[in-house]
Amino acid sequence: MKRMIAAMACAVSGCIYADVKTPLAYRAPTAVEAKAAGAADVEGTACNRAVLGLVAWGDGGYAAAVADAKARSGATELADVRADTTFFNVLFLYDKACTRVTAKAVR
Repeated sequence: MKRMIAAMACAVSGCIYADVKTPLAYRAPTAVEAKAAGAADVEGTACNRAVLGLVAWGDGGYAAAVADAKARSGATELADVRADTTFFNVLFLYDKACTRVTAKAVR
């Protein structure tokens, strides 16, 4: 009986609540195209989180990370965008996946 309950619990992972957005793509101009050769680098992050694999939330998408970088820097556009994704997990109890973008700020 305990095995059946454990199997059912694993089968319904993420079924209670999940609202997660993941990175896709974003077309950004190069620094030369945007005339941002001497512009400062800015960073933006966006994260998804989950607890026990049952409840997940966050907007860890590429667009959210770009929007965060624009908001932090006051830039109207970003050039030469580079992205990294990091994952943090604690015994499948807590998961965190973040997308971090670094770019040149175009004002």
